[in-house]
Amino acid sequence: MLAFDKRLKSNNVDHKAKFRSKKGQLPFIELNGEEIADSTFIIKQLSEKYNKDLDAALTPEQRVVTHAMVSMIENHLSWVMLWWRAKYPDSVIKGYQVNLQNALNTRLPNAILNFCYKLTSGRKGMKKAKAHGIGVHSQEEIIEFGKNDLRVLSDLLSDKPFFFGDEPTLLDVVAFANLAQLHFIDKEVPHLLRDAMNESFPNLVGLVSRIKERAYPDWDEICVSEVAPPAKKEAKETKEGTDKPEKQPLEEAEKEKDEKEELAEKEPEDKENEKEKEK
Repeated sequence: MLAFDKRLKSNNVDHKAKFRSKKGQLPFIELNGEEIADSTFIIKQLSEKYNKDLDAALTPEQRVVTHAMVSMIENHLSWVMLWWRAKYPDSVIKGYQVNLQNALNTRLPNAILNFCYKLTSGRKGMKKAKAHGIGVHSQEEIIEFGKNDLRVLSDLLSDKPFFFGDEPTLLDVVAFANLAQLHFIDKEVPHLLRDAMNESFPNLVGLVSRIKERAYPDWDEICVSEVAPPAKKEAKETKEGTDKPEKQPLEEAEKEKDEKEELAEKEPEDKENEKEKEK
């Protein structure tokens, strides 16, 4: 999502963010009444429609390098970071100073929301990481994967301000969107890959700082949730006592989704059993 937002800011395209698309993804756009999800497809469609291309000055060889590096970041490095978020959900909340009550605009206390997040995010995230393949390795091996990706990016960047010269391109945008997730984790929260980037790949830290200053002069402001804390309301008294507490949104949604997935998995088995009985 950060890559897409950075691309829009770089081209001075006015835009607003919504909660999520019909596919359940962020970011997404509505273009001529059609929903388009995933940064790759969004950038392609908007570049063609508005004739704005950050890679316009690149040579064919540089475009090949861009494709390879973007694929590495989005299909490998980003999964290393997803694994960390799934493995340490509590560190995610502390490291990014997440206020779920404001983000979800709910009256439920953060203690409950944080518990639901840790439960659902950890389970679902680790399931995805294992399905991808990254999650079956040891922590040491996964961190080493991440360091190797950082080393490749660092070697390509070298001492240049941006990957292909003095102006940012799509690769700089995608790299920033992922490296920023490492760099801006609170220093009090342990993260081996963040420490490796700070200590061994300072040019990548410099890249993050340059793009932040260039595209996000209001960084500190937008990092604060725009949703005001909901006003506290007293529970209404009834004959049975106080009103029942709200259902936990994250937990209920995940529970319903799990039930649907289990039902879908059982259907083929039930059909096979019926066929065997008929025989």
